[in-house]
This record gives sequence, C-alpha cells and structure tokens, in this order.
Amino acid sequence: MTRANEVKTPEERAAEALAARSGHEEPCGVEWQRAGGPFRPAASGSTPPASATPSASSSRSSAPTRSSARTEDSDANVVPVPQLIRDTVLLLARVVLGVVLVAHGLQKALQGVSATAQGLGGMGIPLPEAAAVITMAVEIGGGMLLILGLLTPIAGVLAGLVLAGAVVFAHVSNGLFAADGGWELAAGLGVGALVLAVVGPGRFSLDRLLLRRLRGPESPAAP
Repeated sequence: MTRANEVKTPEERAAEALAARSGHEEPCGVEWQRAGGPFRPAASGSTPPASATPSASSSRSSAPTRSSARTEDSDANVVPVPQLIRDTVLLLARVVLGVVLVAHGLQKALQGVSATAQGLGGMGIPLPEAAAVITMAVEIGGGMLLILGLLTPIAGVLAGLVLAGAVVFAHVSNGLFAADGGWELAAGLGVGALVLAVVGPGRFSLDRLLLRRLRGPESPAAP
C-alpha cells in the first residue's frame, strides 16, 4: 500500500483527500483543469470557455480607436463655436452672397440678353447668347435660393460653376483686382458659394425646415 501511494499522482492524492472530506469515494461532478498554475477542482460546466469571455486586451484596443476618432472630429474646430453663432454666420453669408448674385443677375437682365451676350462675347466667353441666359438664370435664381436657404447644395454648386467660368474666360487675364477687371470678386463669390454648398445653410433656412418635416417628430432620447 505504501508503494502504491508513492506512485500516485498529485491529482489522485488531492481527489482522495477531497473524497475523504466529503464522505465519498470519488469527488462527484468534479473536473480537474489547469488555469495558469497548479491543478484545482472546478464544478462541471461552471467555467465558461475562454472564447466566451471578452479579453481585456480587446477592450483596451477599442478604446484608443474611439478616442482617436473623437480627436479627429474635434480638430476641425480649434475654437469651439456655439451653434447659434454658427447658424447666424451662415445666414449672414447666404444673404450677402445671394444679394450680390441677384444684383448682378438683374443688372444683366435689365440690359437684355442681346446686350449681355455681346459683352460676354467681347470678353472671349464661348456661345455668348447661351452663356448670357444661363448666367442670368443662375445669378438670379441661385441667389434667391441661397438667401432662402433652399436647395442650398444645388444653388451653391451652380453659382460656383458659373463664376468659375467667368474667372477662366473673362477675368484671369486682367490680374487680381476687380477695378481692373480682375478675378478677385468672381473667385471670392464662387468659393463662397461652394463653401455653403458643402457646409450647408444652417438652421435658419428652408432646407432645415423641410428636412425636419421629412424626418417627422424626433423620438425622445434614450436614458
């Protein structure tokens, strides 16, 4: 018996000791498993598989991703701007840009298509009659849409394209300053229109009102 006890493994001796304490010959429903150290008893089915438990490393690796995304978003505005001020500035930009466009369009319309086409042709713009009609329509119609904040992306892109054509065909050869027929005014108006098309009209606009109607009543935020 002494020889038999000597050749028993540590697991067998531990099982016998556990059975002696519990009054059974063998530990009932006991499994032996190694978990980073010496063997220890564990109830059958009590230990979940390793794949079911989320590892700490995966949760730690996801945290820097979320924080870096927030950092990239916040880099766009170095100085936080309140929403009210942002919307007010967008409204002011829309109104000023739209008024200038409408004024230039009405000026051409009062001169008439023929006189406007003649002036555009003298500046080297191709198809002057068609260019005159398109320019007047975009300046008057697009300017009104920008003032109202209605279909802002479309109005901004169309105004930007028309003004880009004016810069390329009529003003770039005259230098920078508008007093000499240069490109500064047309380029500034065109870039401003494109910025509004990309950024949006803000809350004080018909676009925002239509969007809220299409979305319907907003559901209350979840706690």
